[in-house]
Amino acid sequence: MIRFLPHSLTTRLALLFAAAALLTLSVVGAYLYRSLAVQLQSRDEHELIGKIEQYRHILIETPSVRAIIEHQHRFVDVATGHDGLIVFLRAADGQILMRNRNDAVSLPDIEVVPADRVPAESALQVWRYAPGKVATTISAWGRLADPTTQVQIIVARTASERMELLGEYLMDILGAVLAGAACAAMLGFIVVRRSLRPVKAVAQQAHSITARRLDKRLDASAVPSELQALVKSFNAVLDRLQESFQRLSQFSADLAHDLRTPLYNLTMQTQVALSKPRAEEEYVALLGSGLEEYERLTRMVESMLFLARADNAQVALSRSALDGKEELQRIAEYFEGIAEDVGVRLDVEGSATVNADPALFRRAVNNLVSNAIRYTPSGGTVSLHVEQKPTSTLISVSNPGQGIDAEHLPRLFDRFYRVDEARSQSTSSTGLGLAIVASIMKLHGGQAMVSSTPNEMTTFTLLFPVKH
Repeated sequence: MIRFLPHSLTTRLALLFAAAALLTLSVVGAYLYRSLAVQLQSRDEHELIGKIEQYRHILIETPSVRAIIEHQHRFVDVATGHDGLIVFLRAADGQILMRNRNDAVSLPDIEVVPADRVPAESALQVWRYAPGKVATTISAWGRLADPTTQVQIIVARTASERMELLGEYLMDILGAVLAGAACAAMLGFIVVRRSLRPVKAVAQQAHSITARRLDKRLDASAVPSELQALVKSFNAVLDRLQESFQRLSQFSADLAHDLRTPLYNLTMQTQVALSKPRAEEEYVALLGSGLEEYERLTRMVESMLFLARADNAQVALSRSALDGKEELQRIAEYFEGIAEDVGVRLDVEGSATVNADPALFRRAVNNLVSNAIRYTPSGGTVSLHVEQKPTSTLISVSNPGQGIDAEHLPRLFDRFYRVDEARSQSTSSTGLGLAIVASIMKLHGGQAMVSSTPNEMTTFTLLFPVKH
């Protein structure tokens, strides 16, 4: 049914209002019609019983049966003014003493109420007084002035007058129902159209929001309370969209900057080498320097590819229960030679089980350990710690050093984000290590956190949930 409704919400609601009004008025009209029919029928029944009592009263004042025949007008006048009323007076021997209508072809064969009993509604019956015509009738005995003489009174009322009145009433009800439905549709259309003005205003505001005006928001105070949740949700979407757009723009700028440096180095080295003939040793040094730049570009492209796949959930996880201490010791052994070269010591503490993908777990911790060694002064100690919590396993990598200012901590896991120029000058760093760590933790349903006190200690913490 809804499929065939118009696309206009205003017209659709107006039609629904009309349908609701039509249904409601129809039910009310049916109730009123039924109530009137019952009341008319009850009135007719009480009138018939009243006529019996009225004719009994007249008969008591009548001396004989012959007087009834001679003075029929007295009895006919009682039924005058009632077109649907049929009256018979019949003697005990079956002789018709009086009748007010001649269209009744037969007399009803019903039970006659005794003269000493007051008629009740249970004595009323249906009488087919002519082909296709029915009436409600009652019959009772009435005594004359001579108590030994009784006359049968038959009073009936046809349904024609009542049905005619009900028919007219039914047409009035149908007209009122249709008129009410039409008025409901028209008023509903006007009311809905006026009520939807705030929606149109919101639509106009939304239409004005473009890629260059993502900072504009919809006014939630200008809409009804029912729509405020929708407007607030839309504004929240715009907030996330603006943030993502800004991060994408910053990422594009950072990517261009990081790609430009190695490409510029390669171009300048090649131009210098081609400016004049060089010795073989110089060409070997040039190729070695170029290889470092190519390797840096390769690592950067691989890291960007991993992040793109992680963002689109295209990295399949193969989880297993890992011995946290054993894994950290293995990573410490791998970096032991690099740490000794710069005078840094590695220390592993704690014991717990980590539910993680082995390869991604090692990659995330390797990135943290590599950064910790790079920024730890000679003679310092990098601590690798694993700890079991009720709902998660914590892996932390701590190192002393210059530390990181609090203003940089919220963006430390952003792609290509640099705290200082010293980080960007390193040819071994792509600026994506911490972003990869954050993506790996997101794939595991966990979280990467950092805390730092300048000139004291910096701690990176990985939170792996016990259950995925």
